[in-house]
Amino acid sequence: MIPFTIFILFSLLNSFAATIGIIDTGFDLDHDFLRPKILKQETDEEAINPNLKTVRDWRFHDNSHLKEPVIKDKSLLQEILLYRNLRAKGHREGLSLSEFEWFKNKSSDQEFMNQVKIFKKHAHGTFVAGIALREGDNINLFPIRGLNLPSPIIAVNANSKPEAETLKSTNPEDKFNESLKQSEDRVVKKFAKICKYLSLNGIDIVNASYGITYKNITSRFRDKYKELTGSFIEESKLESLVRGYFDRIQLRTEKVIKKYPRIIFVFSAGNSGLDNDQYPHYPSKIKLPNTLTVGAMNGDFLASFSNFGKNNVDIGAPGVAILSLVPSAYTVDGKNIYSPSSGTSMAAPYISNLAAQILNINLKLLPDQIKKIILETGDEKDHLKEKMISSSIVNNGRAIKAALLSKDLPLEQAITLAKTGLVPIEDSVSFGQPPAIEPAKIQQKVMDSIPQTISPQEIEEIQTTGDELSSDIGPEKKIESTSPQAPVE
Repeated sequence: MIPFTIFILFSLLNSFAATIGIIDTGFDLDHDFLRPKILKQETDEEAINPNLKTVRDWRFHDNSHLKEPVIKDKSLLQEILLYRNLRAKGHREGLSLSEFEWFKNKSSDQEFMNQVKIFKKHAHGTFVAGIALREGDNINLFPIRGLNLPSPIIAVNANSKPEAETLKSTNPEDKFNESLKQSEDRVVKKFAKICKYLSLNGIDIVNASYGITYKNITSRFRDKYKELTGSFIEESKLESLVRGYFDRIQLRTEKVIKKYPRIIFVFSAGNSGLDNDQYPHYPSKIKLPNTLTVGAMNGDFLASFSNFGKNNVDIGAPGVAILSLVPSAYTVDGKNIYSPSSGTSMAAPYISNLAAQILNINLKLLPDQIKKIILETGDEKDHLKEKMISSSIVNNGRAIKAALLSKDLPLEQAITLAKTGLVPIEDSVSFGQPPAIEPAKIQQKVMDSIPQTISPQEIEEIQTTGDELSSDIGPEKKIESTSPQAPVE
């Protein structure tokens, strides 16, 4: 007879569900599909540790930010959803003349485009969450509001107050340098607080579909220098300051992540269409055994908007016209609606989901081993050899096989055998119908319309400026001329 304590331990092991912490915004806590998967309905750190006073006012406080749609006009909502679908369709197979004319007219309507952006801001975390749950029945989510954006984009505790920036220096140049140091400290300290909070809650995988971009910081520093000194900064000096800033926040953040070796961090590579080896992008450029940076694929090829990097982007995953959930505030006739999104923000949770499935299969696997499985079981492509560390597109089936085989074989052998294709393994937990993508016919219609070319200007990334991991959300653009510019009003 099995001792009771051993029985309980066995039961706990078999009921284990990997948890993905999602640092994002626009996460619908009350969505009928997401809610049962959320580890806690309201993440309240003081309920766990009353003495923990260092992590407050940046969690998901409640769901008030998504109780009401920001797009309340149903006709406008339908136009926005149609626009998003036609954008996906148009880049691949083209649009009919009438579709093209409608799309063109809407694209030139600045007010309409602003509404399209507002809708995406309001739904980004929900899109990401749906993809993070695309397969596997035993995966939980732990949403955490890592971006301090204004309401109604996110929930903000009533006690939250913007941190006032005070500069002690009197010399204009010193003021500028002090402001950069303050920004650097805010970025790293906030990330450290988030990591500590996630660790306290036993999170296994962290999905970070956001980024501080080279273009954004360059523009911000240029404007800040003009504001504080009254002069335009010399461009070579500006570039040196920007690169130094990224180097420092990267090194400091690496030290933070090293404190949590049992968590695997999945970063989106960014949507500037740039080489991350040449242009810094935070936090995706951090390379540690427990970090994975994901580029967006358009079929077998790198999406035109996706950042890449032979030394800094690990692998590619689907990131174009990915169908996912829309917040329940936009439910039509009591039915959930879905919309396609494109970006490395969509590719990252694809990998986070796979990492969760792998961990569910074999609890003994460590983050570096999960990473190894994902990278070494991918589909290698010659045209990705100069673009990604693994030169590969993720292959779910082989990764799942390797995880299953790793329960009985050394990891290297498990990966090698999984890559041969000789072992027909199917796992009902991992190969179930993707519940976040319904119905199948809608998904197929969208995927049949996957764009061939999408410019970085069209893709929105949760983008930060270096102020407490917070800023506006806006489309990234390719690096433009670095000639002096007047501040933007």
